[in-house]
Amino acid sequence: MNNDTLWYKTPATKWLEYLPAGNGHIGCMVSGDPFYNVLSLNDDTLWSGYPRDYHKADFSQDMQAVRRLLLNNERAQAEEIVETRLTNRFTQAYLPLGDLIIQSSKGILSGYTRSLDMASGIIRAVYQKHTARIQNETYVSYPDDVLVHTIESSDSPDVYEISMSCALRHEIAYDSEGLTMLVTAPSDLIIGDVGNFYSDANRLAYDEPDRAMCAAVRVMLLTDGVVRAKADHIEITDALRIALVLCSATSFAKGDAYLAYCEETARAAARGDLDKIRETHTRDHAALYGRVRLDLGGEPDYNACEERLTRMRRGEANNSDISLLYQYGRYLLIASSRCGTQAANLQGIWNHDPIPPWWSGYTLNINLQMNYWLADRTNLSDCFEPLVSYTKRLCEAGKRTARENYGAEGSVAHHQSDLWAHSTPVGYDREQIPLAARWMMWNMPLPWLCLQLYDHYAYCKDERFLSEELYPIMKSTADFIRSTFSRVDGRLCNVPSTSPENMYRDETGHALAICTMSAMDIGLSKEFALAYANVCNQLGKGEDAVYWAEFSQEVKEYSVLRNGSLREWDGEYKQTEPGHRHFSMLFGIYPGSTLIGSPFEAAARKALALRLENGSGQTGWSAVWAALLLARFGEGNASHDILQKLLRENIHENLFGAHPPELFQIDANFGFTAAISELLIQEIGGVVRILPTLPDAMPQGTLTGVQIHGGHIVSFGWRDCQIVWLEIFAARDDVLTLAIKGGSGACEEASISCESKRISLRKGETYRLACEN
Repeated sequence: MNNDTLWYKTPATKWLEYLPAGNGHIGCMVSGDPFYNVLSLNDDTLWSGYPRDYHKADFSQDMQAVRRLLLNNERAQAEEIVETRLTNRFTQAYLPLGDLIIQSSKGILSGYTRSLDMASGIIRAVYQKHTARIQNETYVSYPDDVLVHTIESSDSPDVYEISMSCALRHEIAYDSEGLTMLVTAPSDLIIGDVGNFYSDANRLAYDEPDRAMCAAVRVMLLTDGVVRAKADHIEITDALRIALVLCSATSFAKGDAYLAYCEETARAAARGDLDKIRETHTRDHAALYGRVRLDLGGEPDYNACEERLTRMRRGEANNSDISLLYQYGRYLLIASSRCGTQAANLQGIWNHDPIPPWWSGYTLNINLQMNYWLADRTNLSDCFEPLVSYTKRLCEAGKRTARENYGAEGSVAHHQSDLWAHSTPVGYDREQIPLAARWMMWNMPLPWLCLQLYDHYAYCKDERFLSEELYPIMKSTADFIRSTFSRVDGRLCNVPSTSPENMYRDETGHALAICTMSAMDIGLSKEFALAYANVCNQLGKGEDAVYWAEFSQEVKEYSVLRNGSLREWDGEYKQTEPGHRHFSMLFGIYPGSTLIGSPFEAAARKALALRLENGSGQTGWSAVWAALLLARFGEGNASHDILQKLLRENIHENLFGAHPPELFQIDANFGFTAAISELLIQEIGGVVRILPTLPDAMPQGTLTGVQIHGGHIVSFGWRDCQIVWLEIFAARDDVLTLAIKGGSGACEEASISCESKRISLRKGETYRLACEN
């Protein structure tokens, strides 16, 4: 079953057909064109701008006015202040580094293929040119921090030209050993039209070059041909073999030593044994990628992606396609998020636009969080560290925002951020953007990120992480909540509150966003308070633990609309967009869980049904969130249908997730993997559920190597929708509660029925279980 390889019969003709590689620091998209091969490059720390002060002396005073008006039900007036007085500058942009271009002489081709081997992390293009068999390979090594591109011909020495291009201000020097590019990033991104990313009203400014970020690229050239350095390229003749070794660095990451770092790193790798570098890269990559395998049965599928895409776009993706996309999500996380690098942004690590959609930044009301939903479950906890590091920096920046904007303790962030950990609301700064309050005013990203880090602790059980990293962030977040939540009708509320990016109509028909407490904020604050109480309890802070457990009970309770669905805002309001793409009100179903089994579960289920009936799930990330929610509700077939719709409507030629119209966001890829996992294994309320909601389209298969809380590794197989074997490798002494579908097979060490059963685990031992009907 060809579930680890994307391969194509034709070269790429546009960027969204290129194949991705990366090591978290260096990103590369490879076209694979035999005559004009483009390696489109990114560096994870190359952004516009520099640290700025976006705080407002009158913010707190204006916020108090908003609260008074809102509590007096003068909502339109309150919202006008939000949109005209509380906004600030937009965030900065993640930038493309440049293109490394390899041109060769024209000729007659045959037998062309290009491929991405996800198991090894190597991209290849293989073809016959005249009588010569030529193979190109590209990979980005994490251990050596270099990109390596090789060309090997079986005979017939060829002519090549090597050059660089860059959309930013730059200088390039070519020499007989390679090339060096120096880049000056824009000192500012100025947004004049937030609704049209490619508008002339949006521009990159170079007004303060002394404060802007600098970057460098060094490419080392190794060849058996004759090299001539020209003013604008390198010419290579009589070459059978070429190797290009590249490293990049920025002043953000390496300070004044950025040029020295990339030169020394590239030169060291070029002086070394490239076969060994390749072997080390493959071993490092495979150690992560090879941990998990998914086989959903059926006939082996060795078709090229051109054929697979035709099938997917008919809505006929088979189980091999599902397995391929599952592993693709894992591959992309490995390539875009490694220890010591930046967190994966809206496009992971790959962007070719100087002003990309949504600035290719960090959107904190779903998208950044979704990027990491798959990490721990699919045994890629190693790739989670960049999210921890980023959350720590955001929390630190948010302390000033809490203090200077809100006059509050603790730390706060808002819906959009960037490399510089922007933590204030964004906008045009005192110039109103109509309807902007629906996205710019939401101030609950840190509680959400804290919960994601708390769940990561449930997997790793690292006491140092608990006390030294998780607790300080949660304490700062809790301090802000404690000092800003106020009582409305006796219950604690976040005033003003929004349901991210959605709006309602008040009694007069006005479209509004702010309220006294949204269902999203109810779910987040309740689950955050309970989690923080547990952390405090584990660290011996009993008084705080009691306070926050009580706080969770005093937060405003969920309520139900007259139509029986969960109330999203604080009144009997109609949505302006019944099929809105966000499912914020259902946070307590997924990624939270406190709505499950509660008196409000049925209302939550109806809210989801109504939104889907009205067309929600129209973007890639929205579709996978819907699929995850349906999986939590036990509706496996409906979840599977949503994923089929995603592959029919929202997938690019290189299998990147699509955001209409024709944009790229990587969260759909990461979320797809999380959704498939959720269909096969869930953890809710301390119970590990195996095959909790298996779609009819997946009657047999195996899933090996996934992780559950406690760090235990679970593998299992099923046939006719019933478990036939299950193994658990214990990471520590523990007691688990399992609920699995019954099956057949001999039992070596334990046997459990379809009912929940508690089993004891001993560190280092593998438990083999069989189910009985």
